[in-house]
Amino acid sequence: MEERAPSDPVGTGHLSTKDGLVGGLLAGIVVLILFFILDILQGTPLRTPAFLASAVFRPMPEAIGVGHMALFTLIHLVVFSVVGGAAVWVFRLARVPENVFLGGFYGLLFYTVIFYLALSLTGMPVGSAPEWPAVLLGNFVAGVVIGGYLHWVGPRPGIVGIMDLLKKHAILREGTIAGLLGAAVVAVWFFIMDLTLRELFFTPAALGSMLFLGASGPDAVVISPATVLGYTVVHLAAFIVVGVVVAGAVIEVERHPILQYAVVMLFAILGVLFAALVTVLGVWILGELAIWSVLVGNLLAAVAVGSYLWKAHPKLIEVFREEYRGGRALTDPSHDLRSESHPADPMRQPSSE
Repeated sequence: MEERAPSDPVGTGHLSTKDGLVGGLLAGIVVLILFFILDILQGTPLRTPAFLASAVFRPMPEAIGVGHMALFTLIHLVVFSVVGGAAVWVFRLARVPENVFLGGFYGLLFYTVIFYLALSLTGMPVGSAPEWPAVLLGNFVAGVVIGGYLHWVGPRPGIVGIMDLLKKHAILREGTIAGLLGAAVVAVWFFIMDLTLRELFFTPAALGSMLFLGASGPDAVVISPATVLGYTVVHLAAFIVVGVVVAGAVIEVERHPILQYAVVMLFAILGVLFAALVTVLGVWILGELAIWSVLVGNLLAAVAVGSYLWKAHPKLIEVFREEYRGGRALTDPSHDLRSESHPADPMRQPSSE
């Protein structure tokens, strides 16, 4: 591994603002292509640039022409490029490495704030804007492009740039593995269900159509690479986030065993939030997928994630042994289980209490 200057521990000092501008320009192009595909899938080609051009230039939507959309596209690319240039300085000031992981969250934060702030300033109703899941996905992808490009042109070649981060942080590493494992189990389960009871890839296509196309019923489901792959990205990201949260909770349980009850509550809350989210986005989806299959899929994922984390943290066995023995692991948060890793002394006299 190459050495870096002490004043630049993450390597962003090797990057220039021009690198960020180019990365932002590439991100803007990718987002244009993404929404061009989504508009075609919805049967309304160029709907997104036409809507945004009408928000900027204020003519009636039916009066929007090629010139308006071309000028808006130029503004779009300039804004994306400027935000990309700013990314170099943000990463440098925050002293974080440039990679696709952090880039994705950078894009999700900054591009989303700019988009909805600009939309509110134009006076256009937010409800008439492109569906928010598509906006968030596009902004996240834009950030990934920026982070990936900056890492590619930075001091360490390669486009991933996340392996060092995972090696150094156990919570991120174990949470990512646990999340991917849970996501894979759920995906395989619904693949089997679709293959047996429904049309192949119906489940991810239905969820993708609901998120990105605003489908309001099974008749509006579009089974296509865009809806299937688009939802798969959201599916993986959601499971990784949950995996990181659960991995962090498990590590805290090792340190403070009394928190095991909080972990149980965390699982219950996540389950309720998932059901509430699906209900808000579309009640019809529960009828199509069958609530029992959703519950079984989540149960299988929980077993897979729990088994992995249980194996990665053998000390959890001691935590639960203390629970069943009525030991002081649950009554004394400061109790360190490592101090009792040796066998109990058979000659120890019982307490007088």
